[in-house]
Amino acid sequence: MQTFHELEQTQSVISTILQNSLRNDRINHAYIFTGDYEPLLLEAAHLFAKSLFCEAPVDVEPCGVCRSCRRMESGNLVDYYEIEPDGATIKKEQIQQLMHDLSLRGLEGDRQIYVITQSHKMTPQAANSLLKFFEEPGEGKVALLLTNQPQLLLPTIRSRGQLLSFRPADRQMIGEVLSEKTGRDHELTQLAARVYPKVEDAEEALLEDWFVNARASVLQLMEELANRPADLPLFVQEKWMGQFKNRQDVRIGLELVTCFFEDVLRLKLNPAWEGMTYTNSKPQLEQMGSKSQTTITRWLQAVLAAVRRVEANVNPQLTVERLMFDLQKG
Repeated sequence: MQTFHELEQTQSVISTILQNSLRNDRINHAYIFTGDYEPLLLEAAHLFAKSLFCEAPVDVEPCGVCRSCRRMESGNLVDYYEIEPDGATIKKEQIQQLMHDLSLRGLEGDRQIYVITQSHKMTPQAANSLLKFFEEPGEGKVALLLTNQPQLLLPTIRSRGQLLSFRPADRQMIGEVLSEKTGRDHELTQLAARVYPKVEDAEEALLEDWFVNARASVLQLMEELANRPADLPLFVQEKWMGQFKNRQDVRIGLELVTCFFEDVLRLKLNPAWEGMTYTNSKPQLEQMGSKSQTTITRWLQAVLAAVRRVEANVNPQLTVERLMFDLQKG
């Protein structure tokens, strides 16, 4: 995304708010971008920052040719910072280092901009360190916090930033683009668009056999649950853990299971629904949909709880074993 005109095509309200802020030179010291698809939030943050740094904007659009624009595009603008989780969380030390860097005078101008991706993953200590800086941010410093779970931010942080809620991303379109780039089937690209937070990561996964095998493992797990639930622990030990070997792998696997149960529930509620992600697996979805709505909902809640435990750094294998027990209970 290079221009506000492009942003306007899918996020007209957000685009208007940011453009008016630029035109009127009324820039807040903190913004919170929320939405279901982080790459879109990051693209919008990058565009806004580029416009703020631009030396010769056309109206509010970044010119793309000045020194600051070129440095933003190459990732070499020293007064622009991006912070992302170090492992499962954003740690206090990361925020303290950022605050130290920002306490120095801007190296190239009067503006300093920092972006914190997945900002809801700040530890309590990190969030409190950031809050202290929010209270006295200093001239020319702008924070852009990106999150798909704003409710997990400290209320005091939410109250000090302008909240901008993005409309849901068109995952169907993203999947189609990935299909054109990778040659993978529609179902696989739609799944990748759902479970990977960045388009680049989704594209990389689709070029590897691991993701193909991950989908196969999830469908086999669903078959075991439907037909041989007593064998779930054995399946996990013999098959699942061999495919999903580390925390990130387990998270992807659980996200794929989440997509399956969401499809089952929606198909249960509306048998004519055609928007499923597992487009090649409708007979299996319908078989699982023979269970009661209460059971399907409990299964979905159990998987979502498992995802949260993995993200909270709970042992992945123990998390999966507990999930299998919850699924067996129905």
